[in-house]
Amino acid sequence: MGSQAEDIFKKIRDIPYQIPLKTKEPDYCCSGKHFELKKSLEKLGYKVRYRVCSFRWSDLHLPEKLTGIPHENDSTHVYLEVYIDNKWKIVDATWDMGLSSFFQINDWDGKTDTRIAVPVLNSFSAKKSNEIMLAEDEKTVEADLKTSGSFYREFNKWLKSIRNNSEPN
Repeated sequence: MGSQAEDIFKKIRDIPYQIPLKTKEPDYCCSGKHFELKKSLEKLGYKVRYRVCSFRWSDLHLPEKLTGIPHENDSTHVYLEVYIDNKWKIVDATWDMGLSSFFQINDWDGKTDTRIAVPVLNSFSAKKSNEIMLAEDEKTVEADLKTSGSFYREFNKWLKSIRNNSEPN
């Protein structure tokens, strides 16, 4: 199972991270990527659960041109826990390889923990994490976009510029 799981992890990790700016856009941020990874790993027979933690955008040390855009500083981050060898292992496929000049990119060997992609303030229980994931709906997303949509748009552009600068000319 391990090698297939590693391949799936890499494939999903390397989907360019992007926060959706409309409710109908594909979700390639942490929640969307981990929704797909969870589904894929469960098909392979793994026991998988969501985990949600809180973090602050300001703790990512983003450029001033981003931090000056009005947005909610406190946010949540989604990752997974996979049950392997009688223990829950952290698996986080958030940042894609194109962002390696700014973020630490996780590799996963199919057996051990990865790092969580953001500085964690508070981790929610597995039960609360699942409730948070189930509670997300269009109204919640639209309210978030109303508050932080301009920031997300510029964040996505900035990520794209990092990827473009890291590619060979």
